[in-house]
Amino acid sequence: MSEIIKTLQGISNVNPPIWLMRQAGRYLPEYQKIRKSVPSFMDLCFHEDLATEVTLQPLRRFDLDAAILFSDILVIPHVLGQTVRVVEKEGPLLDSFPPSFFERANNIDVEESLSIPLKILRNVRSALPPTKAVIGFTGSPWTIAAYMIEKKKTRDFSKIITQLESNSSQFRNTMALLEKAVGTFLISQIKAGADMIQIFDSWAQSVPPHLRKEWIVSPIRRIIKRIRAEYSTTPIIYYGRGVHLLFSQIADGFSNIAFGVDETVAISEMNELVQKVGPVQGNLNPQVLVEGGQKMKTEVSNLLTALYEKPYVFNLGHGILPQTPVSHVAELIDLVKKGPISSS
Repeated sequence: MSEIIKTLQGISNVNPPIWLMRQAGRYLPEYQKIRKSVPSFMDLCFHEDLATEVTLQPLRRFDLDAAILFSDILVIPHVLGQTVRVVEKEGPLLDSFPPSFFERANNIDVEESLSIPLKILRNVRSALPPTKAVIGFTGSPWTIAAYMIEKKKTRDFSKIITQLESNSSQFRNTMALLEKAVGTFLISQIKAGADMIQIFDSWAQSVPPHLRKEWIVSPIRRIIKRIRAEYSTTPIIYYGRGVHLLFSQIADGFSNIAFGVDETVAISEMNELVQKVGPVQGNLNPQVLVEGGQKMKTEVSNLLTALYEKPYVFNLGHGILPQTPVSHVAELIDLVKKGPISSS
């Protein structure tokens, strides 16, 4: 069993394992070379050989403890029938729901439609030793729904909030469809060889506070319950940006649940609140990794010291930024591997 799996099952390590969100991606020159060889980002996500290679690239460079499947949370709406395009410097753009979208989408075999990402995951698991974990993932129903309804990345979430507050049939149908699809894809990834899974809820904070139990906590708990009916010990990480006070409600009654923490959460809260609920993952600011130098050393040391000998996985508070120097990533991993004394 890999060290990261032991950590996520509650076993403490002196020096934490480390992986980084978006560790396979635009900051790596070898990724850029491959990306230029395919017509679109989504084409790369569904190219078995190239996506396998991209997933493995970071582990060839760095002593990371896990590989995360190279994919995207929007592969789900893509296979459900909503056209997804990822435009350079704009991000994802989604078309309006086609006619009879829900009627067709509810009849799609999600596992079959996502067979190529599952093959990629199997390839990665076969290529790595047991000491290295493989991470599968999806977005949460809410976060994927935000893209599907807003049709792009947004900061005000006006369309989905309007639908939420008016209790529209499109909103409810979208959330029900996604809850089923997310659960199916996560279970399929575990079946294909994922040692652990992560649910990305990057836009959780946009849900009005009085509706978070209904539209964040309850759907996530139903998905976890469904997974636990088939896989009782596989670690599940919930990364909920801006909603760490909900973690105890999500974890209640479940085992092997860990929580990814974003960079806005103070170390004291990670240590005193989240750590009491389950193992913690996070939360170095990605901008600090870009800056590097003494500031990075200090902040890494602060995290390692505070969470010393506790079930803790080192990660960023969000994904690696494209402008991140590769040398800073190498230095970060070295600091974490050496521990809190050498990082100060």
